[in-house]
Amino acid sequence: MFKIGYIDEDNGWRNTFRQYFKDDFDVVLFDITETTTQESLVNEIFEQSIDMLVIDFRLDETGLVDFNADSLVEKIKELNFFYPMIILTSYESDALDHIENANLINGKDMLSGDSNSKIPILKQKIKKIASDYRVKLDDSMSRLFSLEKKRLLDGLTPSEEDEFVDLNSFVDKTTSAKGRLSRTFYNEKTNQKLDDLIMKTSLLLNKLDNLNNS
Repeated sequence: MFKIGYIDEDNGWRNTFRQYFKDDFDVVLFDITETTTQESLVNEIFEQSIDMLVIDFRLDETGLVDFNADSLVEKIKELNFFYPMIILTSYESDALDHIENANLINGKDMLSGDSNSKIPILKQKIKKIASDYRVKLDDSMSRLFSLEKKRLLDGLTPSEEDEFVDLNSFVDKTTSAKGRLSRTFYNEKTNQKLDDLIMKTSLLLNKLDNLNNS
């Protein structure tokens, strides 16, 4: 059973979410209070070791906090770029204006309990996202250690070197992965590829900043 978290400033919606999902998931409800900050909430999310996170978009509606899901998502991505999560909202247009990844956004009507309820679809979606992330991470770590073993024994082919760099780039952007390999394990060519990747990323970010400021 997957462990999923739900963040909403409204107690009614939190209770609704638990009621609909408690039989299929281990549900963790995150409280929003006057003392809640983005940092404290992000820390609590990672401490819970959940498999998937569902967030209401407008968290500031009651005035308890001064942030919404868009900035919270960015804080989470700073620690785990590929963190599995979705956003539920009654304000999809507003959310689309603030969330870079439109695929994260889902209408809150999916929690409706009427005869045309989309709850089974939402459950299926949550399970798939959580499962795909877990499989991707496990497969990446398994392949990474396999390549590292081959590198030490026989050396890697150029294509395997590229795969090694790509896998480390993915794993390095997650905090769920255990035993990440230090760059001291890489040979000189692999380290050069990592440096090139970092440089290209920096150049791209600079170009985007220039476009935004022009």
